[in-house]
Amino acid sequence: MRLKAVINVVIICVLINIFSFKSTSADILGRERQFDKLSVTEGLSNDYITTIFQDSKGYMWIGTQDGLNRYDGEVVKTYNADINSSNSLSSTYINVIVEDDFGNIWIGTDNGLDIIINNIYDVVRVKEYKNIKYNLGEVEITAILNTSYEENIMLVGTSNGLIKLNIETWEAEEFYNDEGDDNSLTNSYITCLEEDLYNCIWVGTKNGINIIDKDFKIAYSQTKIYENKLFIYDIGSNSLGEMWISTKEGIIICHINNVESMQIVILSNDGVKLYSFDEDKIESILENQYIDIYNNSFIMSDSKDNMWISSSDGIKVYFRDIMEMVEFKKDIKIQNDLSSNVITCFYEDINGVIWIGTDRGVNILTGNKQFNHTIRNDQGGGLLYDKDIMSILQHGEQIWVATKFNGIYIYNKAGDLITHLEKSDSEINLNDNYIKNMFSINNQFIIITNNKELLAIDTKNYSYTRDTYEQDYFYEVNYLYNDGEKIWTATEKDFYAYDINSEEKIYYSNELREANINPGNIKYIIADNKDNDIIWLSGSDTGVIKYSKEDGIIKQYINDSSDKKSLISNNINCMTFDELGNLWIGTNMGLSKLDVVLEKFTSYTTAEGLINNFINSILPDKDNNIWISSNKGLSKLNLATKDIINFTEMDGIYGSKFNLRSSIICRDGTMMFGSTKGITYFKPEEIVEPEKTNDKVVIGDILIGKRKEVYDENELILEYDDKDLFIDYFLPDYSNLDNITYEYMIEGIDSDWIYVDSSSDLSIKFLEPGKYILKIRARDGHGNLTEETIMNMRVKNPIWKTPIAYLVYIFTVGVVVLYIFTYVKILRKLVNQKTMKLNNQLEENKRLSEEIINKEKFKNNYFVNLSHELRTPINVISSTVQLINTFNKEGSINKEKLSKYMQIISKNCEGLLKIIGDIIDSSKIETGHYKINKENNDIVYIVEEAALNMSKYIEEKGLTLIIDPDMEEKVISCDATEIERCVINLLGNAVKFTQEGGEIYVFISEVNQYIEITVEDTGIGISEEDQEFIFKRFSQVDGANITKVSSSGIGLTLVKYIVELHGGYIRLESEVNSGSRFTIGLPSVLEE
Repeated sequence: MRLKAVINVVIICVLINIFSFKSTSADILGRERQFDKLSVTEGLSNDYITTIFQDSKGYMWIGTQDGLNRYDGEVVKTYNADINSSNSLSSTYINVIVEDDFGNIWIGTDNGLDIIINNIYDVVRVKEYKNIKYNLGEVEITAILNTSYEENIMLVGTSNGLIKLNIETWEAEEFYNDEGDDNSLTNSYITCLEEDLYNCIWVGTKNGINIIDKDFKIAYSQTKIYENKLFIYDIGSNSLGEMWISTKEGIIICHINNVESMQIVILSNDGVKLYSFDEDKIESILENQYIDIYNNSFIMSDSKDNMWISSSDGIKVYFRDIMEMVEFKKDIKIQNDLSSNVITCFYEDINGVIWIGTDRGVNILTGNKQFNHTIRNDQGGGLLYDKDIMSILQHGEQIWVATKFNGIYIYNKAGDLITHLEKSDSEINLNDNYIKNMFSINNQFIIITNNKELLAIDTKNYSYTRDTYEQDYFYEVNYLYNDGEKIWTATEKDFYAYDINSEEKIYYSNELREANINPGNIKYIIADNKDNDIIWLSGSDTGVIKYSKEDGIIKQYINDSSDKKSLISNNINCMTFDELGNLWIGTNMGLSKLDVVLEKFTSYTTAEGLINNFINSILPDKDNNIWISSNKGLSKLNLATKDIINFTEMDGIYGSKFNLRSSIICRDGTMMFGSTKGITYFKPEEIVEPEKTNDKVVIGDILIGKRKEVYDENELILEYDDKDLFIDYFLPDYSNLDNITYEYMIEGIDSDWIYVDSSSDLSIKFLEPGKYILKIRARDGHGNLTEETIMNMRVKNPIWKTPIAYLVYIFTVGVVVLYIFTYVKILRKLVNQKTMKLNNQLEENKRLSEEIINKEKFKNNYFVNLSHELRTPINVISSTVQLINTFNKEGSINKEKLSKYMQIISKNCEGLLKIIGDIIDSSKIETGHYKINKENNDIVYIVEEAALNMSKYIEEKGLTLIIDPDMEEKVISCDATEIERCVINLLGNAVKFTQEGGEIYVFISEVNQYIEITVEDTGIGISEEDQEFIFKRFSQVDGANITKVSSSGIGLTLVKYIVELHGGYIRLESEVNSGSRFTIGLPSVLEE
């Protein structure tokens, strides 16, 4: 607003020549207005309406003297005061309702401010907020304004000042009346708040008007006009810059953009007054310009800049397009008219629907009335209202309208009533009969069928005759069709043709019965659009029958439940052909189109947009659109776009329940449909299709069992065990509430849309864990399909199916697998170890067994050898003794021989003793009882002496002994006797296995702190595989020539034991036929 202009001229008038005020009872809303009603009958908490508001979701909030109501077109939810509940209103009397920037609903009551939280819908009493500086909890809230130019700022008008609230910080600033402050309000009691085009706030009070600028400074105040105080009721503004101010003095009209006049216009009960600011007086009163304004407490500008003014005697509306002030009141003669003349408030919703609050509930004014239903007689009276229209036909230039109980009305083409054939007419006498149908037989006669008889009316003089072609026993006629030669008749019993010329009846009932068709069920007959020989029959449970007048039944089309492309139902109500030759069939379950050439059906139901599935009549217009009457209104099927548009009483249809086959298309293209309330007629080309709504289905309350869930419009999260999910939804289009239908689909469950008719809630018993997408869409009252509303739903997995649980499972399984694997591995290892141990044990047992066997074998061999060793000297001794005894008996033995023999005995005894000693010593060594006596001895001397002592013996065997020490002397710790014994055993062994002429070497050397004594021969040698047995007791090795390695099997074993007792070692190096080399290693140490 240009603030300077406002300050200078205060309020500038709208020039009087703009308006032409009229007060009229025949107003623009007159006979075509209709209201939906909302009162305590529909669930409101009280009928006295105080305020109405629509939130951003589409809910309508209705304040009353006794509570707040939320309405979604079907369900009313009530909020009220309850001293025992903190989640309730502060008071029952609602003054004002506004929505803030966060979607919260602010409720001003006569005892404090309350806020209903978005989505949660819990009530919060502002008086419980201790951080708000000014008390808004125990004061009357009279006005609330959500400013458009500054976010999060709410202005709250009270009975004690104006509060500016920042809803983010809850900081508050107060404006009130202070006589000592020029920048204060004219009165602290705020009555209304309004924001103009320039974001200035107009504040109405009980004593004057105030204008607050963007800086929240009071730019202007006015307390009176002339001598009258300004008590402001309400302020309304429009897009033209006009401010309409309702006061006790009347309506003040100001224009904030016009500075050309110093006058304002005041509309009052005294007339239209022109007030001059220059002279501060009323300059004039326009005569004959009266506006009856009583209780003008509310003003509203709608989207077309029409101004709506409340009063206690009806509604005043200034219509911008015709520049007229129009008033209308309740008319008890008009059904669904205004419920009361006491108007309390107005509201225009997002679709342009006007909501009118009265002391008897809410009146919802909707619809663009395009259809006609009033037919007058030539005297201007006798309106055809509330008549049950059973049949309509055009006979010549006349329109015949048959009502069920009120006779027949006959009109001319201008719509003037020519005559009325009443029930009590003595000529017709329709008393106690009700008309069923009318049929035009020829240019003169019309057949009337009723529940008792059949009448023929002469259209020239309106006389009648009961002398018809029917039988004496009357069967009700279902349908008649005159092809010019025969009248094809379907009754409740038979189907036959009446020959007009011969007056004979030809019955075809038996033919139908043979085809399993009950002739009494034929209800409708029409001619084929091309072939004069073809007629089409249909009726109850008959399907559609293509019938030849000459040849009878050609084909019967019936419903096949397994084929969606078949006829939709066998119960046929009506049929007609369009200009393309398609046969349209109306049934009790929808509409079917038969392509006669291809013999294919296409069907339409409420799921495709029809307003109702029970089809009463079908009429194609010249543009080949199909008009369908049903039990809930009219539908128009646009064949070009496949769109279906529905029309109801809100569009001017007179009665939504149409009668069966009660329709006609006149020669001038006018369509007429008869309903249970009267006739609706129109020219199709004049009907404008309603614009498609931009509304979408809104998700409302969500319950799980009795628990309310909060949906943040992103995702609804459910627990895995949540059951009985209830989702409420609605379409915020209040222009045609009775005909909104819904359909939904749950992706993840449904493969197609599920049609749920007008049900505005969805109940889901149970959902498996997973993600789902709920899609909901609606068809508005005209059949337009809205965009999809999508709600993402996620059902949580039970704790044992969560990712963490699966990780635990995987981890546990992994641990178990690892444990099992490890356990198995350990077991396998143990088994392997055990197996290996067993195998080793087996091998060892086998080895031991073999060894035992070998030992036994060796032992046997040993004892055999030992026995030979022992037997030889014993035999020698025994033989020598026998020889001595023989010589002694003969007395021929001398001393020399005796001495010789005694030496032989002594030598062999020594051998025996040596063998026995070796056996004893070997046993001692094995049992650990063999002791050696180590002393420091010259090992070279010991070896040389032992070898030299055996040199004579060796030489006697034809062998050569070679002694080759590397040193002259070497003293070590050893048992000289035992070492000598070892050397003698090695030399003795070499002698035994070396052939004559061979050589025996004795070497002495020092190697790595050991003194090595080596006995090497050039004998037969020992094989590699036999070497392991050499040092074992009772072992013997047989060479290739079975030469014994050891005579007793004890000598080499004893050598090994004695050497090891010295801490030394013995090794063998030998090859077969290459001799052997035995080496003894003794530690080169001395005894301390």
